[in-house]
Amino acid sequence: MSIHRTAYLMLLVFLVFIIIAVISGMSFPGDAAFNNWINGIQCGFLDSAMPLVSYLGAFPCCIIASLIIGLICWLLRKRIAALFIAGVPYIGVVISYLLKFLIDRPRPLEDGLANSFPSGHTIYTSILMGSIIYFLPQMVKNKAWCTVLQIIAGLVIAIMIFSRLYLQQHWLSDVLSSLIIGILVIVPAIIVYKYLLKRDSKCLNCLKSKP
Repeated sequence: MSIHRTAYLMLLVFLVFIIIAVISGMSFPGDAAFNNWINGIQCGFLDSAMPLVSYLGAFPCCIIASLIIGLICWLLRKRIAALFIAGVPYIGVVISYLLKFLIDRPRPLEDGLANSFPSGHTIYTSILMGSIIYFLPQMVKNKAWCTVLQIIAGLVIAIMIFSRLYLQQHWLSDVLSSLIIGILVIVPAIIVYKYLLKRDSKCLNCLKSKP
């Protein structure tokens, strides 16, 4: 078994362990400690900025974002990549809703809401930005600009995660588990993408070789 498959399997096992622990009502020490830290850094700027950040990761902004980015890829003649970016994040959304339906975990903020696990914002954003990070080298030939854009995409994930924690809509274990779910979704999707790209390349070569 390759190191990549081993790492993927370990992440999957770790996620299953966390889900079982959450269902059983187990508390994670880091959750309360991080929540207390968040309470200590409250300020007017973050109080205004973080709701806006979270809103950008919710319906309908998330749909608009993936469609716009998918359209840009389509116009750049990256058709399979466009369909990938426009569609794959919603696999994560479906998984998020299923887990929320099955796991009734209270949120840190005592506002009567439940279904804290997992963080749909984190799952969606990590898959969308992760896809962008993967496809950017194919669309941006300047390595320096490509690296800058990839770093920005990574920061978007981090800021979205922070916003959900700052607003006390999720525990630390919620967002970390959601990040793992994002990885578990995007990795096989990229494998499928590579297969489709290879198949299309073979078909094109066959057509060119015909008299």
